[in-house]
Amino acid sequence: MKFFMTRVVIFLTVPIICFGCSTTDNWAINPIYEHVEETPPQLQKILADTYRKDEIYRDYNTKMIAAGLFRSEEYREFLTDSIQSSYHLDEAANLEISLAQKQQFANQFEFLLMIYSGSNEKTDFGKKDSLWQARLYDDDGDKVVPTRIQKLKDTNKERMLLGRYLKELDRWVEVYNLSFPKLNKPATGVKLGSETFRLEIAGIEGRLEFSWEDVKKFY
Repeated sequence: MKFFMTRVVIFLTVPIICFGCSTTDNWAINPIYEHVEETPPQLQKILADTYRKDEIYRDYNTKMIAAGLFRSEEYREFLTDSIQSSYHLDEAANLEISLAQKQQFANQFEFLLMIYSGSNEKTDFGKKDSLWQARLYDDDGDKVVPTRIQKLKDTNKERMLLGRYLKELDRWVEVYNLSFPKLNKPATGVKLGSETFRLEIAGIEGRLEFSWEDVKKFY
């Protein structure tokens, strides 16, 4: 009888220990763009150009794993086409979405930030008193702070679309849309800078950094 009770305790304990470990394993072993469905070639190229990844570890413990995706012009076109196809939008509705995306691209630098905190607990990122602060260094080397940080719900169309291809977007991953002010240099005749674009997320636990060298992708 004692032996039977010991086996029961072991069997009940193992699932508890492993619960919530899948996200860590996925992020640690697999690239985020390893697909759930077959990734279209267009999206594969977009991810190669716009997706970056970084992580923070301390004392062999995961503090934060994150991915930054720049919402480039090509990405927005793919997003618009995918939403139109999925929801069978009419021409007027599709045009409205397309124009809104073009206007946003002209006036803002926008990024999707995907965060896994290393545990089943959510972060406080995006709150005014958050320990994590975001900043962008543009092609002139100037530091810019976000004008808006919006957390995407699980039912958000864009998040749902990416979830079809990015296996790490499970319930433990938080997705944020970060918006930074932008001078539309091509429209105003201002020469592009030569500095690498860098998005930094800094806090007490450490710092995440994502960089993009192709400045032309941002204008």
